[in-house]
Amino acid sequence: MAVTETTTESWGSRLGGSIKGVAIGGALFIAGIPLLFWNEGRAVKTAKALEEGASVCVQLPNADTIDATMDGKLVHVTGTAVTDDVLTDDLFPALAPKAMRLTRKVEFYQWVENERKEKKKNVGGSETTVTTYTYARKWVSKPVDSSSFREAGHDNQVFMPEATARTLVAENARYGAFELTKNQINRIVGDKAVELKPEYIPDGLKGRVTISGNYAYVGFPVGGMMQPGMMQPGMMNRMTPAPGMQPGVVPPGMVQTVATQPVPVENIGAVPQTTMGGFVTVPSIQPNRMSVTNVDGVPFVITPDGTPTPVMPNGIYYAGNLHAITATVPGNGFVWPAPAVVQYADIPGYGSLPLFTIENKSYVRLATGALAPYIRQTATAGQIIVNGTPIVVTVSTTATSPAPAYNTAPAVQPAVAQPGMVQPGMVQPGMVQPATTVASGTMQGTANPANPQVGDVRISWTMVPAEMPVSIVAVQTGTTFAPYVAKDSAAGGYTVDLLETGTKTKEEMFQNAENANTMMTWILRVVGWLMMYMGLKMILKPLEVLGDVLPILGDLIGIGTGIIAFLIATPVALITISIAWLFYRPLLGIVLLAAAGGLIFLLIKKRAAAKAAKAEAEKEAPAAPVPAEEPAPAEESAPAEEAPKSAE
Repeated sequence: MAVTETTTESWGSRLGGSIKGVAIGGALFIAGIPLLFWNEGRAVKTAKALEEGASVCVQLPNADTIDATMDGKLVHVTGTAVTDDVLTDDLFPALAPKAMRLTRKVEFYQWVENERKEKKKNVGGSETTVTTYTYARKWVSKPVDSSSFREAGHDNQVFMPEATARTLVAENARYGAFELTKNQINRIVGDKAVELKPEYIPDGLKGRVTISGNYAYVGFPVGGMMQPGMMQPGMMNRMTPAPGMQPGVVPPGMVQTVATQPVPVENIGAVPQTTMGGFVTVPSIQPNRMSVTNVDGVPFVITPDGTPTPVMPNGIYYAGNLHAITATVPGNGFVWPAPAVVQYADIPGYGSLPLFTIENKSYVRLATGALAPYIRQTATAGQIIVNGTPIVVTVSTTATSPAPAYNTAPAVQPAVAQPGMVQPGMVQPGMVQPATTVASGTMQGTANPANPQVGDVRISWTMVPAEMPVSIVAVQTGTTFAPYVAKDSAAGGYTVDLLETGTKTKEEMFQNAENANTMMTWILRVVGWLMMYMGLKMILKPLEVLGDVLPILGDLIGIGTGIIAFLIATPVALITISIAWLFYRPLLGIVLLAAAGGLIFLLIKKRAAAKAAKAEAEKEAPAAPVPAEEPAPAEESAPAEEAPKSAE
């Protein structure tokens, strides 16, 4: 579904906003000038420092011994960095490797609101904006606040809000006979994915975490209190998926059938409706008894595949069907949540189902095991919501068909998903996606990696191993290393402190540093130019808005202001860079300006010569014959009148 909003901003409001933007544009344009100037100085000083460093750098044979005569000198050395520090993740304390760095990445499965704007200028200067909001579920790095979403029904929750991204860095690392500083340790790269094991999962998260690949998926709490909008334990979505579909996925408009199997009459009432606890068996599937546990006031058993399944008064839902159960141990006296006076909802095609209450909300349990919310409209009527479809029911204290009605439900029940009501992969409120069965030997929990639910959390870790080959260019200072401060005044006190992962020669390290300096210089040049260009566009924006009284005129003015901004920003940026070069490298700057001036002189001279040659050619060329003019009509008639006079 998509939500569309249409807004119109008046011409006066747009003009006022563009005028306010003039000051911001001016500040942006001016700020670009010192940025460009500083960048050229930074580039020159860095280059000079690297040039000086390369000329004085001394090669050490290895890092295994410390040569005191090299103390205070800029050296290049290769070796292996080793740490014994154990980095322990506070959320998963069992995950505690020896490593240079341990990084925890956390992602949240959330509804995300996407916004797309289409603007149209109107005659008179106003502007209409059509904003379309669409919604999608995806993994994001931070929880999304859904309270401001334009459309309801996309509520976000987080099943593990305490999970945040974190990086741990070793405090100590040996480098042969030397020790590395924490800054140097942090610059060692080479992160590798941490292979997760079931034993890493803390006790408090067991039953919630599913390990898949190098990710730990954390699902909803088992037996914990759910927050509004979260799926309630004990409310199962047990619809049998069609071929090729994932569990819980019901495409809009599709009708999915759920097969049920009636419970033999002799087993009805085998588990008292007012008790909970003890053990049950399912003779046709699992002859061994299974413990009944309390999950938010609903009796559950854990089936052999690890799936939590609700115990119903006369049967247990299992593998898409209702099966008979037998109570082998009496219940513990737990009172099933129910109104003081039992009421029954008479549902067409389903029979009479007892209403009961969980957290002050009324439900009926369908033969599928799912809870259908009941909305009371009058004292004797209301409706239940089945997969987003309202079904009108009547309510009374007397069942119109045998109760409990689980046994009287149709063998095949329709589950209709209305467009816009049930979206692909969604689980209806009050219906819990079952825990996932994963490959043998891995941890399983309430999260399903193949079909994540809003609120799931995905965590992964990377680490830099405890032993890594490292190359260093720095000043030997006792048993460690420090940055080299350039002595050349042109370098302006810039330093050389290089570290690269792997075995690199001195020449490679200095060349890489020079390449990085060049790339940074060009990036900042482009940024400075863009600041100036965008600033000028904002300064000239009121002209475009003034012309928008006729949209086509405003568009033409906008193109013109863009050209003007380019023609001003480009030479100003070039002049700023040239002046910076004159300041930081006067000789080279003068040569560059002289070369530029000579080029401009040659261009002017060439153009003047071309004009002179053209004029000379026009002068020497023979004049073209001028065609005789035809006599005017009056001049033609005069001789005709005089002819008779001369004859006389």
